[in-house]
Amino acid sequence: MASLLTEGGVAGHMNHLYDNPDLTFRKMKEIFQAASNGELKGTEKTDGQNLQLSYDIQTSTARAARNKGNIKDGGMDAAGLAAKFGGRGALETAFTEAFAAFEETVGNLSIEEREEIFGPNTNVYYNAEVQDPRAANLINYDLPTLTIHRVGHNEYDRETGQATGRDVSKNARKLAAALDRVQGEREEGRFFVQMNAIRRLEALSDDAAANLAIARLEKVISDEGISDNQTVGEYVVSRVERMVDEKVLLPDLVKIELMKRIFKEEGANIRNVLKMVSKDDAGTIAAIRELVDDAGKLKFLAIAPVEDIVHDFSVEMLKGLHSAFILDNEAEVVRLRAETQKAIQAIETSDSEEAMEILAKQMGKLKDVEGVSTAAEGFVFDYDDVTYKFTGNFAPMNQLLGLFKYGRGNVPPLQKLDEEEVEIVDAQRTVALVPGAFKPPHRGHLEMVQHYAEMADRVVIMVSPLARKTPSGKQVGFEASKAIWDIYLRDAGLADKVDVIRAPVNSPVLATYQFVENKDDSPELAQPGDRVIPGCSTKGGDEDRFKANFEKYAREGVQIVDPLECAFIASGDALSASDFRAAIDDASVGLERFVPDGTSPQEVLSVLGVEAAAEESMMETLLRLVEKAVDEASSMAAGSVAGYSGKPMDKEALIREEDDEDEVIEEVFNYLVGKGVVL
Repeated sequence: MASLLTEGGVAGHMNHLYDNPDLTFRKMKEIFQAASNGELKGTEKTDGQNLQLSYDIQTSTARAARNKGNIKDGGMDAAGLAAKFGGRGALETAFTEAFAAFEETVGNLSIEEREEIFGPNTNVYYNAEVQDPRAANLINYDLPTLTIHRVGHNEYDRETGQATGRDVSKNARKLAAALDRVQGEREEGRFFVQMNAIRRLEALSDDAAANLAIARLEKVISDEGISDNQTVGEYVVSRVERMVDEKVLLPDLVKIELMKRIFKEEGANIRNVLKMVSKDDAGTIAAIRELVDDAGKLKFLAIAPVEDIVHDFSVEMLKGLHSAFILDNEAEVVRLRAETQKAIQAIETSDSEEAMEILAKQMGKLKDVEGVSTAAEGFVFDYDDVTYKFTGNFAPMNQLLGLFKYGRGNVPPLQKLDEEEVEIVDAQRTVALVPGAFKPPHRGHLEMVQHYAEMADRVVIMVSPLARKTPSGKQVGFEASKAIWDIYLRDAGLADKVDVIRAPVNSPVLATYQFVENKDDSPELAQPGDRVIPGCSTKGGDEDRFKANFEKYAREGVQIVDPLECAFIASGDALSASDFRAAIDDASVGLERFVPDGTSPQEVLSVLGVEAAAEESMMETLLRLVEKAVDEASSMAAGSVAGYSGKPMDKEALIREEDDEDEVIEEVFNYLVGKGVVL
């Protein structure tokens, strides 16, 4: 399907109703009524570990992918997958056993069937979910199952790693039929491999919930002067424009330019706006700067009324949904309610204003623990060739339990361990530290962070405060580095999991030592029970030296992981920040190879002070505004966050930038000598 959007790993993102800027409100009402009538067919949305699967007919081996780099390399075989998740305990077991079960099952197909389903050159990958009670996320499933979804499958160009756009639904139907034929009886202790069953979302007993949702929707769009035939995107643009007008009155041309910047259109930047305003108009300038700073908040607030309506209706629809993967749904609901209540009580007694703000926001959706009414994560369905999801209260429940177990921002983990649990090797949370200059960060840096985000609860990017210069003398400082990191992390769906911090000293490596040392007992730094993964170079034996230094300075109760156990293995083109800086000065050099897939190179260039090559017409701008109006707002409103790496980098290029200043090296050396460490 041309409009298909899916989520997880390579698959991407799946829409809530309010995420589709092209959805008219008339069509949204139709969906409410169809759901209430029991007319929606789809599949259960599961809470597992995403994996893209294919099969190499030349070698008769299954192939797995978690990112586009894997696809370009022809996928990971069993050994590659085991190496990627090596040392990860139950997660490693879950992935390797599920993969083996898939390989064995597909191996029972004829050669002709394999080529029809997977393509002649490992071209077609299928969107799957590993569900193992030994490696559970939030929901506890009863049996180890590899579920192949009905959506999210793609044919890929092996040269680029990009989806070709060809409809592979016929391939998927052949795979489903083949699985039904060869699966046979499930052996004890083995993964069951199946295509996610198509089911009908149960009709409500009456139309009360649908009528209420429609009435609420009519009011919010009427208040905004929006008709049924207009779209979600038009609604958001209208709401944001009104917020701008309430803040400051601007000439139309200035407001259009400001709206372009708020919605992060290519080539838009605050300089374009400010140069249209008198330098003497300090009040207007200040208001414009504040609106730009609050752009994400504005879009979030703009869509919030519609989001609340869709959320409340989804909760009603999912009350009768039983998970097909849980034997006793009622018991699992009771367990989830108890876990959620424990988290709420811990947050309420935490004396943390930040934690209480998060609680208030999520309880606005959850209402109370009785709102946890299903053991299924959600329901996925198609309507007019677009794939949507109802997730109900899974997202707020997940947010609260994540805060409780792992902390967030400046809030440390709130989970209190029993005395017996303290002796368990498992840490309260796993923190990965990624130090570097990052002037500016490039796709290789993001791929490394994605790699660590897969294995850590929190990733801290420690950025050197020292500026770097392009060959022409343009400075790239911390603020530019952080702004670019924020763009990358937003587009990768990692904004809530990764913190970008200015190193308090010139050396980011020294700053990571201070992080684990935590002499002042700061809640933002390493805590007893934390498991810390150092990101470091393997060049010249750095990994041994760094591990020893981390362990020497780590406060009591902080576990330091061997860097080599989690290192990002090498492949792909080498990238450097110095080459990126040189390319900034040379307009003839394309910057696409430095910028991650899914991120606009022009948006990155605007941060670095490079103007767009050409201006767009006002009509072109407004049309794209409508198309992309709710994109970032939906990302902010999303529940759980999950992301994983791009193509691997060379180990020798992991952290240490090639252009580190002598004073940085000297600073680290002096610090370690002062501590009595011989390097």
